Amino acid sequence: MTGTLAALVLLLQLLSKLDSSQAIWFPWYYHRWGMAPHSSRHGQKNKSNSGATCPPGYESKGSAVREAATEAGKVPVSGSKSGPGPGSGRLCDDNPVLMQLARLYVVSPERIVLLLAQPSLRESCVEISDVLQNVQRSMHNCVLAPDNIYGKLSDGLSYFQKEVCDGGEGTNRKRCTGLQESQTCLRELRTDMIECEAPADWYERRNATKVCHIFNDVLDCYYTRAALLCGIESAKELRSFAGDCMGKAMIHKCQVHKRLPRVENAMPISAS
Repeated sequence: MTGTLAALVLLLQLLSKLDSSQAIWFPWYYHRWGMAPHSSRHGQKNKSNSGATCPPGYESKGSAVREAATEAGKVPVSGSKSGPGPGSGRLCDDNPVLMQLARLYVVSPERIVLLLAQPSLRESCVEISDVLQNVQRSMHNCVLAPDNIYGKLSDGLSYFQKEVCDGGEGTNRKRCTGLQESQTCLRELRTDMIECEAPADWYERRNATKVCHIFNDVLDCYYTRAALLCGIESAKELRSFAGDCMGKAMIHKCQVHKRLPRVENAMPISAS
């Protein structure tokens, strides 16, 4: 009890030195960005402060919008071949990217696919867009290494946005429509999809053969569970999308097995 009281007194002493109208009241903010008021960072050009800037999502609105417009489509998320952005010779601190992905609980490739089973896909897409914009802003003068796991997860999330939230491209439009029509059934499939997930950090292993074996096991599990509850067509669409989306989020490049698992007593008609 005495220790708790002492900690509370210390916290009050620290907060008394801050301008309550300027400061951000989050412990992780102070741990990462220091005790300086947040507003003092806006437009700061002084390099003596170790290059500190606003954390992603907390820039002044005007500069954030201009910066996003300037950098859109130019800065690669994880050092892709789409061309170098400003300051591409310097590697980014990936902690801001990690914090953004944590908002969506994206801790593995499977968790990106699981976003299909959210209660409201529309609301999820709005938050996905905000997360990806903040990730891009955090790298306006640097890049992540091509094998950075958080950068790869961001790539997978970008693919989800393009293929699900934005309606897909080319031949994938039909798949996107099918996934949206199966949304009710996919929400019911959420627990099954979680049970299909592989052990933690499986996609970080160096042995590509083992990683790709686990990758295809997860896809087959998705297919089997979806076929039983939603029907064969929905299962094919889910497996196809999951293979592409998870592939974008992984360092190793894995081939999706063409042979589909045999499913007894599959639903004859896709649920909607």
